[in-house]
Amino acid sequence: MFLIALIRYIRGYVRFSIRGMYVERFLNLLARERIVIWDAKRREDSLCACVAAARYPQLRALARKAGVRLRLLEKHGLPFQRKKLSRRRGLVVGLSIFILFLFVMSRFIWSIQVNVQEKVPPERILSVLEELGVKPGILRSSINVRETESKALLQLPELSWIALNIDGSTIYVEVNETMPVPPMVDPGSPCNVVASHAGQILELQIYSGQPVLEKGEAVLEGQIIVSGITQDKRGQNTFRHARADVLAQVSLSLEVAVPLDQVTYEETGKTLRRHYLRVLGVEFPLFLPLPVPRPYLAQRNQYPLMVGPLELPLSRRLEEYTLMREVPVVYTEMQAKDLALRELAALEQVKIGGSKILDRTLTGRLEGRYYRLQADYICHMNIAMQKEILQSE
Repeated sequence: MFLIALIRYIRGYVRFSIRGMYVERFLNLLARERIVIWDAKRREDSLCACVAAARYPQLRALARKAGVRLRLLEKHGLPFQRKKLSRRRGLVVGLSIFILFLFVMSRFIWSIQVNVQEKVPPERILSVLEELGVKPGILRSSINVRETESKALLQLPELSWIALNIDGSTIYVEVNETMPVPPMVDPGSPCNVVASHAGQILELQIYSGQPVLEKGEAVLEGQIIVSGITQDKRGQNTFRHARADVLAQVSLSLEVAVPLDQVTYEETGKTLRRHYLRVLGVEFPLFLPLPVPRPYLAQRNQYPLMVGPLELPLSRRLEEYTLMREVPVVYTEMQAKDLALRELAALEQVKIGGSKILDRTLTGRLEGRYYRLQADYICHMNIAMQKEILQSE
C-alpha cells in the first residue's frame, strides 16, 4: 500500500466531487472506460473521490454524458509541487535518494515473526530458519519457501506443519505443534496384558490373547491378566500381541507435602529499562553494562521502526526488569492444608484422571515444619497395561 500511495503521489492525483441525479450512471461510465478512482466517500448530496491527474480531463466528458456536475476540490502530488521544489534542489535530491533507498530495502527481508503455540520456543524456530539461510537481510527473491518449509519440518519433529508467508519485508511464520503420542508397544511384537495396579477385576474384555485371570478375581500389580503366549492343538506355543480392557476396583493412595516455611516475592516498585538498537541483524546496547540486581522479573519486547506500512531494517528492543525482594512467609496449618488440596487436585488429574472415584478419605497431619496430606481412594479404572514379551524370557 505504501508503494501504491508513493506512485500516486509521484504521478499526481486530484480529489473531485460529483453532484446530480445520475451518479450511478457516471460510475458505470468510469468502469466502462477503466478509469480507476479511490477513497470514494458518499455525502448527503454528492460523492467525493480521487483520480489520477492525467485521467481527470476524461471525467469532464463523462460527467456531461451522464448528466452530473463535476467539481475539482484538491490537487496533490509531485507535478503540482514542481515550482516549489525547483527552488529546493537539495530536498528533491534527498527525497529521490530516500525513495530509491526504500525501493531497494523493500527487496530484502528485515523481520521474521513467529506465531508459536505452547511448547516450541520461537528462538528455536528462528535458529533453524537461520541455518537454512532465512534470516534478516536476505534477498526476498532468493527464498525457496516450499523447500525451506520441508527442511524445517525435518529439523523440528515437534511441529506437524509450518508455513512461511512473505508480506513485504516481513516473514510471518505460522506453525502447528504435534500432539504427544502416548508410549505404545509395537503392534507387531508379542506382548502380555498386565495389571498397572492391584485390585479386583470387575469386567474383562479380551480382543486378542489367552486369559489368565477371570472376572471377580484379585490381581496384583504387574501380574499377567491376558497372556500373549497361546498353545495350539499340537501343544506348540504361538506368540501374539495381547490386547484387552480390564476394569477393576482399585485401592490406592496419594500424598503431598507442603512446607510451612516458604519464600515469596513482591515488587519493590523499581524498574530498570535497557534499550538496544538492532541494525541489519546486529544489536547495539544503548546503556552502561551494569549488572541487574536479583531477583527480578524480565520482560522483553521488540519494536520495529516503520515508515507508514513499510518496515525498515531497524528495530528497537526494550528489556524491562522489575526488581523484586524476597519475603519469608510462614503458613498456618489451615493455609498449608488449602495449598495441599490444590496440589492434590493436580496430582489426581495425572494419576487417576479419567477413572471413576467411588470414595476418597483425606488424612492431614503436621510433621515437623511440613503439612502432609494423604488421600486414600477406591475407584474403578482400566488397569490393562501392555508389556512386551522379550525373547530372553
